Parts: sequence; structure tokens; C-alpha cells
Amino acid sequence: MSTQPSPTFTFDGYTVRPVTEQDRPYLELLIKADVYHCDRMDGDYFLNLLPGETSWALEDEHGRVVFYFKCTPAVRMSIQFAAEHDLAGKRRNMTALLKGLAWIEAIFRAARFREIFFDTEGPELTVFAKRHLGFVDAAHLLCRPLDMPNAPKIEPEAVGRVPTGRLERVG
Repeated sequence: MSTQPSPTFTFDGYTVRPVTEQDRPYLELLIKADVYHCDRMDGDYFLNLLPGETSWALEDEHGRVVFYFKCTPAVRMSIQFAAEHDLAGKRRNMTALLKGLAWIEAIFRAARFREIFFDTEGPELTVFAKRHLGFVDAAHLLCRPLDMPNAPKIEPEAVGRVPTGRLERVG
């Protein structure tokens, strides 16, 4: 059985390659020495992936791993409800959300999303989402939209050897 070569990418003197079983000893060493990760994960976190997940090693120009990273397909969901001020209207929204989210989740799963991040500042909705929809607080979660209107636009050529429109494959 023939396997395709793993994709490897280069930019600005760095190489990004898929994590392999050969990385396990070093990964385990790094994780055990890391106060933030030692009791929360092991090498399997980067090696036994769910559908749609990828994990990568970023190496410097000397081939030394600088860091490992894992990409998990996630969707960020925001909802705007119709204004409801009485209890009957709020119950209608809750029922629709219970039923609607089940349908939406099926679509997200089919698209291989593994997580839903739910944006809300409403205290009532937060309590409802935690009690009835299975959402939990995500401590230490940082977010940055990819399409920020005032963000500086950097063309890949300005970063290194990455051509515009595609990544350069090596190997």
C-alpha cells in the first residue's frame, strides 16, 4: 500500500511538518516539564487525532523543534433572538434553541467541526446554555478573529518563502 508523502511547508527559515510517532519521546518530555500541561495531556493529544484534527511541529533552520501545535476544527456561534419580554416569549426562544441546536449540531458534525464556541454576554442565556445545552465555561480561552477590519494586511511574500495563494510544499 502506497502512502502519500506528508505535507511539509517552509517559510522564513522555518519548517512546518506533521507530528509523527517519532516525536512522542520529546513531546512526553516537554509535557511532563510544563507546569501548565503536565497533568492535562500526554503525547496522545498530538498523535491520536480525531477526524478533521491536525498536529504539527515547527522547526527552526537547524531542524530543532521550536513548538508543537494542534488544530481542531471549531465553529464560533452567535445568536440574535427576537425581542421577548414576557415568559411565554422567552420559553418560545428556549424551546427553539433546544430543538434548533440539535439540528445545527448535526450540520456542524457533518462539516467535521469538533467544538462549538458560543458567544454571549447575557446572564440568563449563559445559565440556560450551561444547564440545558451542555456548554461549559472555557477558562483561559483567547480569541482573535482572522478577518479584523483594522488589522495590518501582510502578504505571504513579506513573511518569507510562501507564495501568495498557496503554501510551498517541500518533499
